[in-house]
Amino acid sequence: MTLYELLLFFHILGVAVWVGGSIMLGFISSRIERSGDAAFRAKFAQSAGVVGPVIGVSALLVLGTGIGMVLESAVELSDLWVWLGLALFGLSAIVGGLYFAPASNKIVAALESGQVEEADRRAKTFNMVSMLDTLLLLVIVGLMVFKPGATISG
Repeated sequence: MTLYELLLFFHILGVAVWVGGSIMLGFISSRIERSGDAAFRAKFAQSAGVVGPVIGVSALLVLGTGIGMVLESAVELSDLWVWLGLALFGLSAIVGGLYFAPASNKIVAALESGQVEEADRRAKTFNMVSMLDTLLLLVIVGLMVFKPGATISG
């Protein structure tokens, strides 16, 4: 087993947790939002706070192993698919770091204080941002798979 293969294994594992976790959290969140049970929704939003750090750590694993694979191969950082993937990763990281935790906390606070309409309004925005971020993650995966502008094949 080469270092590149080891990095690739952990890269794919990280992507599975990062993207898969984001997709599943979105589906579950949308389903629970429609439940109408404010206490249950608040508990879910609080427990979903555990998922954020797991998704964040997996994203860092993806970034670290991706950079390692570039350094271990003939791929150049200047390749379109690499720098565009990194730029979109950065955008997703900024959204994740600056938006999701504070927005989730505001939804929980609104639900706990009985402001269900406010929580619903915030949850709709949260879910829209979450869907757009998940779409961004899928674009990143597409860049990694199809490698537009690649200088090497494979």
